[in-house]
Amino acid sequence: VGTKILVAQEVGRLDTVGIDLVAMSVHDVLTVGARPILFLDYVAVGKLVPEEMAQLVAGVAEGCRQAGCALIGGEMAEMSGLYDPGEFDLAGFCVALGERSKLIDGSDIAEGDVVIGLASNGVHSNGFSLVRRVLAANNLGPQDHFPHFYETIGETLLVPTRIYVRSVLGRLDQGGPIRGMAHITGGGMAGNL
Repeated sequence: VGTKILVAQEVGRLDTVGIDLVAMSVHDVLTVGARPILFLDYVAVGKLVPEEMAQLVAGVAEGCRQAGCALIGGEMAEMSGLYDPGEFDLAGFCVALGERSKLIDGSDIAEGDVVIGLASNGVHSNGFSLVRRVLAANNLGPQDHFPHFYETIGETLLVPTRIYVRSVLGRLDQGGPIRGMAHITGGGMAGNL
């Protein structure tokens, strides 16, 4: 999830970053044509606040629901001294299945192939260090508004990362020729292809 957590903490809304956590993991395994089947999470906090943990875990559960994988467990660690009260970090991992003969490794990509980008619904989780630098350089914070936007910048930025699992697996299940995939994160198309 990266530094998007800092925006969530500042806004006081913690229910979306769990979805982002799942998205970052399932998208990585999806790029090889594997089907996400299970997910585990880890939450480290400065002080355990049940209401906040409920929001974080609800987000992870929603992300798993969207990805079609099971949340089979997780760990919460109160780490006072390492994290201040109100601070937290998230980590997780995904296990996926794929038939070896059907895995996608990019070796079949050839000149003349078409690149298709799936539309995002906003800024994905990775890349928030840059987003926060741009906001700071323009003296903007999460409580401010972009011109002509009804919601605050924080609300706009906390829209969870779209989970592409069903779209991509639907195409793979139809037998569509996909020769390679990339999970586009902080480096954009150029940096990730």
